[in-house]
Amino acid sequence: MPDKFPLTGFSSVAIHSGHEPDANYAHLTPIYASSTYTFDSAEQGMRRFSGEEKGYIYSRWGNPTITEAEEKISALETFGVTDKNGGQLKVKTILHASGMAALTTLTIGNLKAGDKILTHFSLYGGMQELLEKVLPGLGIETIIVDLRDLDKGKDAIKADKKIKMLYLETPANPTIQCVDLEELAKLGKEHNLLVAVDNTFATPYLQQPFKYGVDYVFHSTTKFLNGHGSAIGGSLSGVDIDHMGKRITKVHRLLGGNSNSFDAFLLVQGMKTLEVRMERHCHNAMEVAGFLEQHASVKKVNYLGLPSHPDYYTATKQMTHPGAMLS
Repeated sequence: MPDKFPLTGFSSVAIHSGHEPDANYAHLTPIYASSTYTFDSAEQGMRRFSGEEKGYIYSRWGNPTITEAEEKISALETFGVTDKNGGQLKVKTILHASGMAALTTLTIGNLKAGDKILTHFSLYGGMQELLEKVLPGLGIETIIVDLRDLDKGKDAIKADKKIKMLYLETPANPTIQCVDLEELAKLGKEHNLLVAVDNTFATPYLQQPFKYGVDYVFHSTTKFLNGHGSAIGGSLSGVDIDHMGKRITKVHRLLGGNSNSFDAFLLVQGMKTLEVRMERHCHNAMEVAGFLEQHASVKKVNYLGLPSHPDYYTATKQMTHPGAMLS
């Protein structure tokens, strides 16, 4: 979207951001179902491969449909978020074939043998297995504590100088536990740790971790961003544009966890209705949670919108609504 037409609303960003005018005037970015791209000359090909000239080469390295999805996620995650100079925060997003592919890029792209991750004890099962069954084989270990108690996080960091990354999932899948992003991001920065946040359950419509100074935001795009159960995907967004464009992009490409144009197209269409879907999701979740909490056959309801939830006030602090998930 040209700068002369600034996008001022969340849904406008969701609909229009990332779209480049098509040569045939199609109002939707086409599905670029092509493995490879041609060059006008061998010299141009050399410039593309060297990075001297921008352009597409091979769809594992990049694809126009995928690019629109990546830029749309970046725009939504930074909507209304400013950098330290007061300007619009810029981040780079890389779309992956799955959430687990994105998490693998995040960890392997930033950590080496001997490094450790500090995280909260309530995590998505796939990430838990990655931390416990795969990364130890690469010499990367994980320390798990209850990060809702900030002192436990402080003590763990002080006790082990090998901790290099603070990984946060809030709200967590499936317990709906919530940790304090502002305080934990501040703690991470005080100790020069990379801070990564799984924002899948909140979505950028309800929560924007980048405003707290985190380094990475992750999504399983399979869920709310796609919204229709039509494609698996994952995204990794980072504030260090140079690092994302070099080291993280290189690891992503070599691991081969790239998305494809069809799944990216479906994701783009899904994100266009994110705001209206989240509004209805959240309304329904609140109604269902309230009903279940009063039901005689239900012992406990985990929903951040209920004052009975132990993380109710933390969620109120950092989310615009308690969200759409309950258990």
